[in-house]
Order: sequence, then structure tokens, then C-alpha cells
Amino acid sequence: MRDAMIYLDHAATEPMKECALDALMQASRELYGNASASYGIARAAKSALESARRSLAGYLHADPSGVFFTSGGTESDNQALVAAAEGAGKGHLVVSSIEHEAVLRTAWYLETRGFTVTYLPVDPSGFVSPEDLERDLQEHRDTVLVSVMAANNEVGTIEPVQELSSIAHRHGALFHTDAVQAFGKLDLDVSRDGIDLLSVSAHKIGGPKGTGLLYIRPGISIGALLRGGMQERGRRAGTEAVPAIVSFAAAAKETFREREESNAKMRTLQRHLFEGLKSLHAHVTGPAPGEKRLSNNVSVSFPGIFSDLVLASLDLQGIAASAGSACTTGAVNPSHVILAMTGDEELARGSLRFTLGPENTMEEMDTVLSALKTILCRATCTGKEDTVGQNTHCQETRRFLQ
Repeated sequence: MRDAMIYLDHAATEPMKECALDALMQASRELYGNASASYGIARAAKSALESARRSLAGYLHADPSGVFFTSGGTESDNQALVAAAEGAGKGHLVVSSIEHEAVLRTAWYLETRGFTVTYLPVDPSGFVSPEDLERDLQEHRDTVLVSVMAANNEVGTIEPVQELSSIAHRHGALFHTDAVQAFGKLDLDVSRDGIDLLSVSAHKIGGPKGTGLLYIRPGISIGALLRGGMQERGRRAGTEAVPAIVSFAAAAKETFREREESNAKMRTLQRHLFEGLKSLHAHVTGPAPGEKRLSNNVSVSFPGIFSDLVLASLDLQGIAASAGSACTTGAVNPSHVILAMTGDEELARGSLRFTLGPENTMEEMDTVLSALKTILCRATCTGKEDTVGQNTHCQETRRFLQ
């Protein structure tokens, strides 16, 4: 890690918490037994595993018997969709058009297996309409599962999960939510919110990578994605990664203990960064700060300027951020989330995402704004000067960036 790096990509992964690292190291030294065995060191590992399960279940207001450990959000999403669909044998699924690709690509796969899928549209702020869901379920009497994320990873939109799950249940469908971004920031209650299946990933809250959980409401009969041994009561084969799971629980304990304070601090930074970005003529994507938007998410677009160019320039200045687009073989792909929200490819190609953490400071926000001011001036003015340096567009750009 470079010195004095400003890290603003917490939605991609959060730096590992010291408490989680300490728990991982201690458990790796002391709890190396296989939790499926019967001797002393194995029983100690099993006890630690079940303690972590109870702890994590508590943050979801869930019965611990419904918590199953996985390798992370992607596996949990895959199991929720595939196992629910295969258990039904055939039928229809509904997912939102702004889901993480772990859900979207799994839905595409299920289409090749004979299932039909509706991709629900969203409004310009990224919200799924309960009316749209109701209408679609009335048209499809064989809906197996509805999957809508609790909060979007690109623009931070907090979806009306409780209302959507109620509609799904009225039509006899299960309801799954990808809570990877929401866990640790929102109050998730699987009973109150009517959630049947829920996905979480440890590394989004400062835990270790390669660990997560899938909540399955007790009484729901869905099968395993990975087959082999009978670990996790037959729902997920493979020796449990006890040290990583213990570390996950330690990260969650600190995250939830400090959640209100962290959210309040990040809201202040979020508002400041948004105001500064709007002064640079950024187009805000997603809801307004404080209006059903995650406290740490700042998503904007600079139309006409590809995000990868801005991100590369920020990186050279020690600022880590991300985009809704991905660079593949030299071609910039527009963000599917921004496209679904706006239909504007230029906005989708210029999407920038800054996701904050509680360790970020106001001084860092000002440094980022200053860096962007310089980068945008260069990007806008390069090659636009006429022979005497009087290009009007460039002069106007310099004026508002001053």
C-alpha cells in the first residue's frame, strides 16, 4: 500500500479490521481442528463456529438455525437462486435490472435451463416499483422467487424490501435479498422484512475475504449448491473455515457496535463530497444524500469524460475509487446500473463511485475535490485550444473550476 493513500472504494472491499485480524490469527493457531470431528480440538472449533453463527444471526434478528456459512456473497446469491429454482423444477423468477452480476448472471444461467426471468425496471434514482412487481406477478402465476437487493452497490439506493417481499409472498413466491452492501449499515430484520433468503459477505465489513453467509428461513426446503459432506446440516458441503468465520463475527461485532456513529460521520463526509462534486458540474446518480441512500455512497457522472481516464489519474495521485463501468480488453463497458436508471450511455460510461469508510476525513474529501478539479480541467481542455489559445469552451471550463 502506498503512503498516504486515500481509500474510497469500501463498497469493493473494506480494509480488514484489527479485531478481525487478531481473531483470525488466534483462531488459526488455536482452533485448527476440523469442526466435523469428535475429539477435543475439533469440539473447540465446533463451539467457536456455533458461537459465531449465533452472533451473526443476532444482527439479522434471525434464528441461528437459518444461518449457513459460504465463501461469500457470490456463492450465497448463486445458491439462493439456483437451489430455489431447481427445487421448484420449473417456473418464473423476478430480479431487478440493477442487481449485482452474481444475481444477474445466475438468472441468465437459469434461463438456459428453461426458467423464465423478468428483469424489473427501476426509476431514475434506482428504485424498484412495488406496482411493477405486483403487475408482473399477476401475469406470471408460476413465480418461484423474487430477488431484489437491499441496497445497490453502485449508487447506494435502499430498496423497499419489506413492501416487495409482502407482494412476493401474496403470490406464493420466495423473497431473496442480496444484503452484501446493506449489512452493517442498515437495520436488517428477516422476520419484520419478510426475507426468506439473504446473502452477506464478510469482507465488506472489514472481515476476511472468502467468507460469507446465506440465511435460509427455517422451514424452507432448498438444496445445496456444493455437494459432498454433510457440513452446515447438508446445505453447504466442505470443511468450514472456522478461523475466517470467527474473524467475520469479530468484524461484525465492532461494525454493529459503532454503526450509528460511523453512519453519522460518513453522512457528513458524503454531503460535503456531493456538494463539492456538484460545484464541478457532476451529474449525481442515485437518490439524494439521506434519502434512502447508503451513508457511504457517492455516485456521480461526468458526461463526455470516460471514468477510466479519471480513475487512472486519481490513482496516480494516491486516490483509490471505482466506476460503474469495467475495462475489458481496452473497451469501456457502460454501467448496467446507470443504463437501467437513465438509459443514457454517456452517463453510464462516465460513472464514478466513491464509497467512504469511517476512517476517512474531511481533509481527504477536500484533497479528492482538488485533484478532480485539476483532472477535469485537463480532460476538458486538452486538444481544444485554438492556435491563439482563445477556445471559448476551454475558457468556460477554467472559469467554473476556479
